[in-house]
Amino acid sequence: MIGHLHRNLILRLSLGSAIIAGVLSVAVYFYEFEKIDESIVASLAEEAMAFAPEAEKHAPLNTITVDPDLTKDLEDFLAQHRSFSIGSFLIAELYDPDHDQVAFAVPAASEWIELQLKRKQHQFPEGTSTWYEKQYVGERLFIQALTPLYGSNRQLLGYFEGVYEVSPARVAEIKDTMATAVALVVLTVLATALLLYPIIRAQSRDLIDLSQDLLQANIQTLEVLGSAIAKRDSDTHTHNFRVTIYAVRLAEVVGMTANDIRELIKGSFLHDVGKIAISDTILLKPDRLNADEFQIMKTHVEHGIDIVKRSSWLAEAAKIVEAHHEKFDGTGYPLGLTGENIPLGARIFAIADVFDALTSERPYKNALGLDETLRIMNEGSGTHFDPTLLAAFAKLAPKLHTDFGGREDSSVEDAARLLTQPYFAVA
Repeated sequence: MIGHLHRNLILRLSLGSAIIAGVLSVAVYFYEFEKIDESIVASLAEEAMAFAPEAEKHAPLNTITVDPDLTKDLEDFLAQHRSFSIGSFLIAELYDPDHDQVAFAVPAASEWIELQLKRKQHQFPEGTSTWYEKQYVGERLFIQALTPLYGSNRQLLGYFEGVYEVSPARVAEIKDTMATAVALVVLTVLATALLLYPIIRAQSRDLIDLSQDLLQANIQTLEVLGSAIAKRDSDTHTHNFRVTIYAVRLAEVVGMTANDIRELIKGSFLHDVGKIAISDTILLKPDRLNADEFQIMKTHVEHGIDIVKRSSWLAEAAKIVEAHHEKFDGTGYPLGLTGENIPLGARIFAIADVFDALTSERPYKNALGLDETLRIMNEGSGTHFDPTLLAAFAKLAPKLHTDFGGREDSSVEDAARLLTQPYFAVA
């Protein structure tokens, strides 16, 4: 059980770490990329603004008074600044303050880029900011940027648009930076998970120990309460343990779920808990009860339900407490249920309870042998008992009788606890 919990802890930490690492990696990737974009664009803007003095010589820039030397100056500038720290200028264009083109320089070697990039309509920036758009062509990174140019008097001269190719070395550096940032995030998250694991594991172990102690206290209360009722009813407390063993073995064979078996175990110990409300004159009467007394005796079912439902943990026993005196043909009490309308656990318990009663010695009777017990029970097949369940139990009965039939020693309690423990383990 501890190993199962630790496997779940490792799985959840791993899954959580993977999700966190993934989210943070994406966030860091875009954050770092934005920083790199800003760095590159700042360099491009600085290069573009170097043309401002030349543009100012031809001011004002407009399409009406175009200076023929402006294009040559732009071409010369492009040639002089073709290569710079992070890459190279490939195309340069100049626009006036009204966003009309007044000059451009597109070397023959760069014409293919015009077609490849399929440049979108310009988004002229406001103030001193630079508009840009980047695009990969294969492994090559190109940036189209539009930078405002200001004269010495801080008046807007126009806009410089450049198409730049970021150098392969810079692209490789960008990729390395991204990979390093993402790797650091992943390693940090994993390291944090590794540091948290022993702490969470220790806390989980403490919580499990506490939960197991509380559960064990509940189980002991279940056993003690069941034993107290059995002793008051002039029965032995081992009756509850034997009945529980018989019922659980049959339940396992017929495929009851673990949750239903847990309910069956609780019900096996507490089926007669309501007898605590029955007076001794009736409960311990040595003779046969008269009709009025029997009606009072039957109220122990109602009292039992009222008792177990006062505890959320014991309430699971209610189905067995309520229906353990029902009979398959509908002649039982208190509801007169028939067939499969009787809860499966109650039908199983009825078989286990009668089997133990017949095979155990009491002050008023001797224990019956296995064959005689099964003969008597078969007479009740279809009337008292579910015939399918009884047939399944008959196959188990020889070994159960050999191992536990009528035994009163502590080994019965030990066997019952060992059998039922898995159904109460802290998950």
